[in-house]
Amino acid sequence: MLHPKQMMTTEEDLQRSWSELNARYFDGRLLPIAIVWTDRMTSAAGMFRVKRGASDPPALDKEERVIRLSLPLLSGESFAEVIGTLAHEMIHQFQHDVLKTRTDHGAEFHRVMAAMNRDGMTLTVRHDLDGVEAFLKYTWQCQICGHTYRRQRRTIKKKHRCGKCRGTLKETMHELRLLPGTAR
Repeated sequence: MLHPKQMMTTEEDLQRSWSELNARYFDGRLLPIAIVWTDRMTSAAGMFRVKRGASDPPALDKEERVIRLSLPLLSGESFAEVIGTLAHEMIHQFQHDVLKTRTDHGAEFHRVMAAMNRDGMTLTVRHDLDGVEAFLKYTWQCQICGHTYRRQRRTIKKKHRCGKCRGTLKETMHELRLLPGTAR
């Protein structure tokens, strides 16, 4: 695995791209934020995170806000993919910092994403990076329609039902998939 300093996209590059995107799509209204690479995040390519401070109600100056990018999932990806992930997380930052709403993938998220995509970006709500599959060790299968659900951890409880047909889900054997170039 590459160390963040060995990557083409440095944290300085990310901050520069963040500033450009902030000016172009958010009229410079986003507050400065730390952008960091993490080698621990494997279930998502990026994450906008807010850790509330002791103030009540929470004030922006009492919050620790950060955009985290997954080193394992993005290290082999193109600059456009990395910047697309950054832009996705910036929309969540916009929801929090400017709109003062919960961060989600609702209508406002889609409005901003569509504006970015009209300019040639290729943002999506969900990514389909190949590396994610390597970390999905657990599988459940619907006993009626056969649809499968894969997760990184055992997060599906026995009471959960299939989202397609409401059938019962049964955990199947799980396998550990390794990323190319890694040893067992």
